[in-house]
Amino acid sequence: MVFKRAIPPVVWPLTAQAGVFVLGAFGWLALTRGLYASALVCGLGAITLAWLGLSHSALVLGRDLLKRTQPGAIFTAELSRRRLQVLLDQTPSPLLLQPDNGQLIAVNRAARNLFDVSYALPVAARRALLGDTSGAAPLGLAGMASQIKWKGQTFAVHIAEMEEADHLSHLAVLTDISADVRAAEANALRDLLKVLNHELMNALTPVASMSKSALDLLGDDTPESRAAAVKALERVVARTEGLTDFINAYRALTRLPPPVIRSCGLNLWLEVLCESFAAQWGDKGVRFETDIADSDLSLMMDEDQMWLGVSNLLNNGAQAALEKPDPRVRLRLKRDGEAVLFEIEDSGKGIPAENADQVFMPFYSTKATGTGVGLSLAKQIIAGHGSALVLASPQAHRPDPLGGACFHFQIRIG
Repeated sequence: MVFKRAIPPVVWPLTAQAGVFVLGAFGWLALTRGLYASALVCGLGAITLAWLGLSHSALVLGRDLLKRTQPGAIFTAELSRRRLQVLLDQTPSPLLLQPDNGQLIAVNRAARNLFDVSYALPVAARRALLGDTSGAAPLGLAGMASQIKWKGQTFAVHIAEMEEADHLSHLAVLTDISADVRAAEANALRDLLKVLNHELMNALTPVASMSKSALDLLGDDTPESRAAAVKALERVVARTEGLTDFINAYRALTRLPPPVIRSCGLNLWLEVLCESFAAQWGDKGVRFETDIADSDLSLMMDEDQMWLGVSNLLNNGAQAALEKPDPRVRLRLKRDGEAVLFEIEDSGKGIPAENADQVFMPFYSTKATGTGVGLSLAKQIIAGHGSALVLASPQAHRPDPLGGACFHFQIRIG
């Protein structure tokens, strides 16, 4: 019976070292006696033994090192993976991963709870999120909408690309913005109601005043008073119809409707504008001054929208002028080539330089009771006519300045 025993790892290096020593001694002895061939053989033998010893040591050392480190490396990798999964499960935002096989994988607990799955989303859920995936080229996460709704919640979608060894994966992060969307909708509704209330009050105040004047005139029962009453009622009807059309369009689109620009007589339009301003601000002591070089012109504009825009500028000027004694508002019109330059100026305190860039912002107001829609709406109306509403600088040269704010814009002659 033959017994095979493994040679202990330490024996090979010691044996090799002893053999190298013995062969070296014999080689030196042969060399000193002139036996060069024997010395060469001893030298080659010593080199061979040394190489075998080193090779065996390296092999044993590598094997031992691998045995000691491999289990630890596997354990460390598994520990890192579990830690990452725990962190992902603590993330409140649902995470979806789409590898190259087209599946949608719920990466963390939030995603699994949202879609009621343990790993991959079913086909119905994928179609609801990505569209019809039955075609030859199904949609991926990269084509997902920027916002989605799921189970009554609204999520913002952020897509990230992840490059792997041989393919590209996509990761979707879903952020719950339901509360923000509801707050934005509430703010938009409140702002819309502010605008509608502002415009209704500005338009209905002169209508109510002219209606009362017409009623008083009818009580006189004279041909002159009846004619004046009929004229006042015609103005009331015209303003009411224009306001009704504007409000209906604004309510339907929740924005300013596009202007219907056509040639309008400036003379009659100014007459209605002046009567409306006098009816609203005359009894409050605001003087209305006009400086009109040529009113026998026709302008290319939407008559009702421009009336609202200029009325807003005049009303803002009147409110500002009331802050100082002898309140005045001035409307100046002068021809500038193929256009008419409008200037609306008041005798108020003016607009501070630090507020000059903000006065046209929607719902920004420097007055405690202001809604902040007058100037922004006027700017939008004038922009729709291809012009720009500009706040003149305090240093701008104007004849007989009133000392307050001055706005100007141009309208093309038709």
